[in-house]
Amino acid sequence: MKYVVLIRHGESYTNRNGILSSELNRYRLTEEGIEQARFTGEQLKGLKFDGIITSPVLRAVETANIINQYLNLEIKTDERAIESDFGEYNGKRIVDIPDKSRDELGMESFESQQKRMVDLINSFKGNYIVVSHAFPIKCAISYYLDLCEEESFGIDIRHASMSIINSETGKILSVGSLLLSRRIKSLFSD
Repeated sequence: MKYVVLIRHGESYTNRNGILSSELNRYRLTEEGIEQARFTGEQLKGLKFDGIITSPVLRAVETANIINQYLNLEIKTDERAIESDFGEYNGKRIVDIPDKSRDELGMESFESQQKRMVDLINSFKGNYIVVSHAFPIKCAISYYLDLCEEESFGIDIRHASMSIINSETGKILSVGSLLLSRRIKSLFSD
């Protein structure tokens, strides 16, 4: 990809209930999440993209479909954009998970998520929207900023926010933004 717009899904019932889940078809967007996705779609309306790539997890697919109401693009599902693998903690409440590292908990590593997200970005030509999840997006951004996991803790990826990367130059143009500047919009104009 030349430019990639990484979008976190809108608020879902996993977020509202403090649950970690990579289940494909269990948790939908909340009404707030639907509105967040619509707002993001409005921000992207009229801009030019080659397509939308989405995680296969329902909350991401729903977000991609809502955003696409404003763009009318082809949507492709790609496993590399999927939520973190939470191991035995999948479906558990965040407050019930021991305070240990991802490795100690048997969860997918930061490096694994970083590798698959960067591989996804590098495997398409053109300008794409990728709808994914907070931690995989944070991992991709960290790659381009050359940050390790601990150094990435301050990156905040809000619901339906947009993080934009020029993957050809490795430059981060926006992190967790809900609004697009005129400068950013000009990159995706005719």
